[in-house]
Amino acid sequence: MTELNWGLLGTGRIASMEMGPAIVAARRSRLAAVASRESSRARELADRLGAGRAYGSYEELLADPRVDAVYIALPNSLHREWTLAALAAGKHVLCEKPLGLSASEVRDISAAATATGLVVMEAFMWRFHPRTRRAQELVDSGSIGEVQSIQTSYTVLSQAIADPAQAATSIRFKPELGGGALGDLGCYCIDGLRLFAGSPPVEVSSRRTGWPGTDVETTTWGEMRFANGTIGQFFASMEGAGGTHIEVIGTTGRLRLQTAFRLPPTLETVTLEVTTDGETTTETFPNLNQYRLEAEHFASLVLDGESPRIPLADSLENALALDAVRRSWATVGSAPVRLLDAGS
Repeated sequence: MTELNWGLLGTGRIASMEMGPAIVAARRSRLAAVASRESSRARELADRLGAGRAYGSYEELLADPRVDAVYIALPNSLHREWTLAALAAGKHVLCEKPLGLSASEVRDISAAATATGLVVMEAFMWRFHPRTRRAQELVDSGSIGEVQSIQTSYTVLSQAIADPAQAATSIRFKPELGGGALGDLGCYCIDGLRLFAGSPPVEVSSRRTGWPGTDVETTTWGEMRFANGTIGQFFASMEGAGGTHIEVIGTTGRLRLQTAFRLPPTLETVTLEVTTDGETTTETFPNLNQYRLEAEHFASLVLDGESPRIPLADSLENALALDAVRRSWATVGSAPVRLLDAGS
């Protein structure tokens, strides 16, 4: 096999505007099919992206022997179900974050991936940008000394906050679909803390609030302690001015990444601010398409047998941390929740 034939499960914004076009542009990838619960939506997207086939059900796409791998862009509550179905059908899987709603779901997926010998990876696209990899290289090499503190944030002003009618229909505001600020935005913040801490998290304290009239947390924040003593703080909200950032503070320097996770296409470049020995320099990177880089990496996993930059063990650790955050919401004012209590 010299080219990976992809299928899209879902036709929402992330598939239609981000990952679908990225697969079309990616090296050694071909978008072969699109599936939706509504055949007209599948056909519309397939035609726009140049995919040869459109299906009115996910099962039909998974039965197509010409599809090698699927990208799952369904509501969070469906990630486990359709990842397992795809593996059972012999398809490799790139699944949108979070891979599962709990560590238990991620364990189920990991076991199925091991049993089938197929590739499964969680889609944290920001990990694939050269700026992220450069920041990780600086931290790992000790360029800023020992990491003491990390702060991450991801905020958006959701239109559904101001419009109750939108909140009633948005999957991000439906608890039964895995909606809420933690699964939508906070999972990035936790992933960022873990990436730069270089050590597993051991306990967390967190709180949440919900916008009046909504049934999910619309803001969550907290503190996470890591085994090496690093302290991480996170803030994720659907109620504030949009933006993302990461700051890593070490004993001899610090790093700052503005617009850290999702990169607007209007940006020509992105920056990494590096402070060492009291002097600050700014490294500039082209605003590359992170989704295309992710698709190309995934193709290399299947076609070349490369090792994933986001292995399933990494996804399990993130899921355990998210479980601990949720448990912490029920213990406000008590001792921090240890990750052991989250089922590790």
